[in-house]
Amino acid sequence: MYQRTYQDLKRWNPMIDRIYFERHPQHPEQIRTYTMKWNAMANKITPMISNWHTAEPTPEMLPYHPKVMGAVLTQQTTHMGDFY
Repeated sequence: MYQRTYQDLKRWNPMIDRIYFERHPQHPEQIRTYTMKWNAMANKITPMISNWHTAEPTPEMLPYHPKVMGAVLTQQTTHMGDFY
């Protein structure tokens, strides 16, 4: 029997483990990050949002757009089965 792996899940949805950054409107030296993590207990992607902190984004971070969160929340399933 074929078993799905975490790598299969990441290929199916490349947003998993992707990090986005947003600059503070009043303090441009500050950013916060949005990391899309797979929550196996809830069987969905859960966004993890950091606090504002002083930093520069790393090259692998992508700029955050509000439609990213809309895409994550729209795509979520309502069933409790496995991801395959």
